[in-house]
Amino acid sequence: MSDELGTGAPDAEPEGSVTPDSGPVTADSGSGAAAVPDGVASEVDGPRRRRWLVGGLFVLATLVGVVAVLAVWANRQALNTNNWTTTSSRLLANPEVQSAVGSYAVAQLFASGVPQAEIKSVLPQKLQAVAGPLSSGLEQLAEKVAPRVLASAQVQTLWREANRSAHATLLKIINGGGSLASTNGGVVTLNLHAIVDQLASALGAQSAVSAARSQLAGNAGAVQGAAGKVGITLPPATGELVIMRSSQLKTVQDIAADIKGLALVLPILSLLLFALAIWFARGRRRQALRLTGWCFVGVGLLVLLARRLGGNAIVDGLVKNPDNRPAGHEVWTIGTSLLYSIAVALLAYGLVLVVAAWVAGDTRPAVAVRRWLAPTLRERPAAAYGAVFGVLLLVIVWGPTAATRQIAYIVLFVVLLVLGVEALRRQTAREFPPAHIEGT
Repeated sequence: MSDELGTGAPDAEPEGSVTPDSGPVTADSGSGAAAVPDGVASEVDGPRRRRWLVGGLFVLATLVGVVAVLAVWANRQALNTNNWTTTSSRLLANPEVQSAVGSYAVAQLFASGVPQAEIKSVLPQKLQAVAGPLSSGLEQLAEKVAPRVLASAQVQTLWREANRSAHATLLKIINGGGSLASTNGGVVTLNLHAIVDQLASALGAQSAVSAARSQLAGNAGAVQGAAGKVGITLPPATGELVIMRSSQLKTVQDIAADIKGLALVLPILSLLLFALAIWFARGRRRQALRLTGWCFVGVGLLVLLARRLGGNAIVDGLVKNPDNRPAGHEVWTIGTSLLYSIAVALLAYGLVLVVAAWVAGDTRPAVAVRRWLAPTLRERPAAAYGAVFGVLLLVIVWGPTAATRQIAYIVLFVVLLVLGVEALRRQTAREFPPAHIEGT
């Protein structure tokens, strides 16, 4: 890196020669080596120090860029209600997650004791002993039915609204807009009671009746009445997941403030470091721009690698039940999909910078491309700008990344494209004037 970006040391003088400004060459009596004149030493050390400075700036900018990507992802994912709701909706739409959440909902339903109590309350005295086995059989059936219930449009809507409500409440409290003590006894919860109730209703209307009839054929009417009541009156706390307690408020507020600050400061700092590296690479700025593009690519690849390796380690460490690990990996994949999008965007932006630096380079293919573009850039600049902005418009319509769907970033892309095309026009005008083109 340092050899590529340095300006290079001046050519050495022939051995034994004396320059007019350097004075006579003296020998060091201790070592026998000739002393290097001060002027020559400074000329050699200056480019060397600059190479090290530029290389260090690129390394630091890349490391800061990796942390900046993680901070931006955490801010967008954890502190944006729309992104949180979209991600959570995708989670429940996943079959593996449906199975895991269904198991939780069934466990909540039957842990309340309501199904067994309702069945027992309507059975004759002689059949009270079979209430337990009936409840267990119904629970097994519920585990099979639950994923289909969770996949229904009604439950998907309930899940989405429950997550939106819980996240909005959490952000309001974190931002100081509400009192945690007034939110359900000092806690913020994700209320899945409606989903558990929906599961219970579905079981009461379909599976419970047939399951009970198979074991109590002689008391079909009584069993039907019990099954119709199963799960209809659940305790209010059934299916509530605690997200935050009042004792955790200060810690959560500090973490949220840190994430917001880092998501704003670190990307700016990384870009400033890249800009400084390009500025100090005098005489090699095109190569520095190309290296900036490769650094963007490197940041994207590092983030993708961290996502893959980190996901395996985190899921395997947190999910102790092997049966739930497939769902855990699906949760990680969906939960970090925004991080994946940011990394892929950096790969694309980096490759664009690399190609731009290559087009402005000294290789024969690059010179041939500029010679081919020179007439259009000189005589029909509107066509050149129109072609470039046409491509940008197609990318905006496609919207592959979040930046291509936000006005501020689109304006930035327009400015950068204008500067890039204008720089290319001036370069080709110097290299290939009209007389040169006609002569060739």
